[in-house]
Amino acid sequence: YSSVLVQAGSGSAHIGLSVSEGGLSEVSKNTLVVPYNDSQTLEQVLSKHKDVAGLIIEPILANMGLILPEKNFLSDVRKITKQHDVPLIFDEVVTGFRVSEGGAQKTFKIKPDITTLGKALGNGFTIAAVGGKKEIMNKLAPEGNVYQASTFAGNPISVTAAINSIKTINKMKNKLYSKLERNCELLVDEIDDLATDNKIPHQINSIASMFQIFFSSKPVTDYKSSKKSNAKKFQKLFSNLLKNGVFIAPSQFETVFLSDAHTDVDIMKTLGAYGLSLKAVKN
Repeated sequence: YSSVLVQAGSGSAHIGLSVSEGGLSEVSKNTLVVPYNDSQTLEQVLSKHKDVAGLIIEPILANMGLILPEKNFLSDVRKITKQHDVPLIFDEVVTGFRVSEGGAQKTFKIKPDITTLGKALGNGFTIAAVGGKKEIMNKLAPEGNVYQASTFAGNPISVTAAINSIKTINKMKNKLYSKLERNCELLVDEIDDLATDNKIPHQINSIASMFQIFFSSKPVTDYKSSKKSNAKKFQKLFSNLLKNGVFIAPSQFETVFLSDAHTDVDIMKTLGAYGLSLKAVKN
């Protein structure tokens, strides 16, 4: 895990710098960092480094706020990794089952070589999963020679929860996702109007049942632009939302998620709280 616990802004050298104490610098240096939405830099890095074992990417970023792939970015990533014979690994721990029943890869019609899943997969139960192409998965023990193990691998309760979650999603997917998208679109449109009415510079990124507001006058498309957003204003928004009965993730660099459990009353209460809170941000 230490090999991928590296800083997003590791400089033009693209060499990984540890984001945490306790890790060996020799380990993190084996990880190369490329900016999101920058396929040109990805091409340069893979052309220079011929022994890259795999490219790990969130198809939609949800841990620096919500950042969406620009047009053709993911298809360019798929094309470049194929050209350099580098396995493409989609981290869909957040986006899996959230943007669609087939995750972001279905939404954007991109087929990775490996996919990681979690969170919504267990619907509250602790579980994670990895899957991929047969020729890759067959290399894992006990069938192959690549060691893998987990204390709770195949936990019957979590696996049962996951199976039934997937069955439920597939059964109600048409109504489920249309409701989530409708509610998210309503929230985003109204919050956008509220921020505009209060003359607060802002950007709102959204997709499916996910959104986040950035207090910035310029589009947020990568880590660098997300860091320029006004985090103090976001903290004021968070604290005032909390006072008005709405809890969102406390960090600018997280994402707001909607659930099927949210009712029309919940949505209207949330809008009311955002209205009061954005007035506080303005002042």
